[in-house]
Amino acid sequence: MFNIASFLITLRETIEVALIIGIILTYVIKVKQNRLKRDIWIGTGLGIILSVLFGIVFSYVLGSFEEYGNLLEGFSMILAAVLLTWMIIWMSETGKNYQKKLESKIDVSIKNEQRLGLISLAFISVLREGIETVIFLTGVGAVEEAPIDILWSGLIGILVAVIIAVIIFVSSKRINLKLFFGITSIFLILFAAGMLSHGFHELQELGWFGAEDGFFQTIVWDTSPFLNDKTSEVGKFLRTLFGYQDQPTWLEIISYFGYYLSLVGLFFLVKILKQNQFKHTTETTIILETEDIQ
Repeated sequence: MFNIASFLITLRETIEVALIIGIILTYVIKVKQNRLKRDIWIGTGLGIILSVLFGIVFSYVLGSFEEYGNLLEGFSMILAAVLLTWMIIWMSETGKNYQKKLESKIDVSIKNEQRLGLISLAFISVLREGIETVIFLTGVGAVEEAPIDILWSGLIGILVAVIIAVIIFVSSKRINLKLFFGITSIFLILFAAGMLSHGFHELQELGWFGAEDGFFQTIVWDTSPFLNDKTSEVGKFLRTLFGYQDQPTWLEIISYFGYYLSLVGLFFLVKILKQNQFKHTTETTIILETEDIQ
C-alpha cells in the first residue's frame, strides 16, 4: 500500500536540499567562480553517503533494542513530531531570508579562499535534511507495520522531487514553491499531530499514565465496527497519515488537540519575538544615526 506520509516527507526534504544546493550553485556561477562547483558536488555527495549510513546505523541500533519496543516507538514518534513541527515553523519564518544567509556564507568562503568552507556548507545542508528524514521515517515506521511500503513510497518521493528540481533549475520554469510548501505543511501538521498522539498511546501501553481504569486510559468512543484502524484499508490509511484511532483514550484526544493549540501558540510566540527583534533593531539604528548627526 502506498504510504503518503513517507512520500510527502521525502518529497519535501529532497526539494529543500535541491533548493539549497541549487542556490549555492547558482550564486557561485553568478559571481563567476565556476571552479568551485566541484567542491559543492563533493560536499553534496558526502552528505548523501553519510545520511544513508546514518539511516542504516540508526535502524540497526533501534532493532537491537526490540525488547523496549513500545518505549522506543513512543519516544521516536514524539521526537519526530517535535522536529517536524520545528521544521515547518522554521521554513515559514526563518526560511524567508535563508537565501541571503547562504549567499553571505558563500561570499566569506570565496573571499578567504576556503574551499573547505563550501564543501562543509553543502555537506552540512544535505546531512541535516538527511538525518531529519531518517527520524521522520522512523516515526512513520512506528505507526505503519509495512517497512517496504515506507521504503518504496519514500523513494518515489525522492524521484519526484529530483524531477521538480530539474524543471526549476534547468528549464527555468517557475513553480509556485510557496504554494507547494504551504500545502505540504498542512498535511505534515496533521501527520505530526497524529504521530504525537500515537506516541503517547505507545507510552500509555507501558502504564505511564495511571491505572487501566483511570481517566486518561478511558476510551472515548469506538468506531472499530465500521472503520477499524488495523483491518480496514481506509482506517489504516487514516491511521498512518492522521494518527486515526478507532478506540481513542482521553490521553490521545487531549494530546492530539493539545498539539494544535500548542502550534498556534508557537506561531504567535515566533511572530511576537520577530516583531520585538525588529523594533529593537530599528531603535538601535535610530540611536546610532542620531549619534552620527550629533
